[in-house]
Amino acid sequence: MMKLKAILIHVFLSLALLTSLSHSQHMSSLPLATPSGELRPPFSQTINLATSNNETLLSHVMEVDIQIDFTVKVTSTFVLANNNSYPISNFLLTINMTIFSVFCSDPLGPLDFQWMVAPEFGNLINISMRFPLLSNNIYVFSVTYVIDHIIYHNEGSLDYYGLDFEVTHPRNTETFVLDLSLPVYATIVKDAPFEPIFPSANKIYKENEVVTVEWQLDQRIANETDIFLVRFAFGVENTGNNFPYNALFYPLTVLFSLLVGGAIVFLVLHFRNKPVEKELVTALLTNTEQEIIKAINADGGISTQRRICEKTGYSKSKVSQILTKLEEKKVLKRERWGRTNKVTITNSSMRQLGMLESK
Repeated sequence: MMKLKAILIHVFLSLALLTSLSHSQHMSSLPLATPSGELRPPFSQTINLATSNNETLLSHVMEVDIQIDFTVKVTSTFVLANNNSYPISNFLLTINMTIFSVFCSDPLGPLDFQWMVAPEFGNLINISMRFPLLSNNIYVFSVTYVIDHIIYHNEGSLDYYGLDFEVTHPRNTETFVLDLSLPVYATIVKDAPFEPIFPSANKIYKENEVVTVEWQLDQRIANETDIFLVRFAFGVENTGNNFPYNALFYPLTVLFSLLVGGAIVFLVLHFRNKPVEKELVTALLTNTEQEIIKAINADGGISTQRRICEKTGYSKSKVSQILTKLEEKKVLKRERWGRTNKVTITNSSMRQLGMLESK
């Protein structure tokens, strides 16, 4: 990876030198709104979105860092190839999330950019290249921004944090790499009845108490969307001053075992002659409603509408109708989540539905 970056930087610097001798810096200013909120004329009067059809990303490396305050810092590094017959001076990027603190740069330093927030596009960022990108040449640059209110916390029987991250590819992309780093001392959820990572990662490694999950996807199509899920929890930091805890460990372990054993005996006796709660719950639901709830519980009680369609095989319209009925029954709630909906089980009696069968 370091060798690749060095080669790309060398290519970029050579290109910058050549273009500086043959071209003056050119920029088509877009009539957008600045980050401070200063409004300008509508951008649709001057932007030709069709120009991106002949632009290809040879590589898109996205580094997603979950901070200790649960904000998410994203840095996308693009290697852009110009397949047009003419130079291009700008790169248009749409981000359909609530973001702040945008910064654009290339290997030589910061880049000029314009940033507009519009309901129909989300965040529209127009990045001015340092030099016009000639036909059949490449350009390396990065965009960094911060996302807030995207990490959720599940406080049920299994306490964990989650991130459902949606990526819409801005151009046809030959290689896409997502490196997602958890907060320090956080670990992937283990022994859970659902998948803590989706899709399967190419690599998971730990460095300086930070766990990083890496995915690599090839030949992504422009405007195609991929969703990545990760569930994590926090361990206890070992400070080294643990002698009192070691001295009490075995007595506390014995006491805890006795309490757990007593609780199990109580529950067995208490529920021996009572109807199984599962039968009471499922009697109120149709088979298709049960399948939907089981699919959500398989993801830890929180999923996305698109993922429910994939897991059940039901159509989008059918899933939408069933979710509406379950919302009316106060079983779950839906929230807008990028281009799909996040679905959360709110009725505690429904959280175990499907778990017993999977064990």
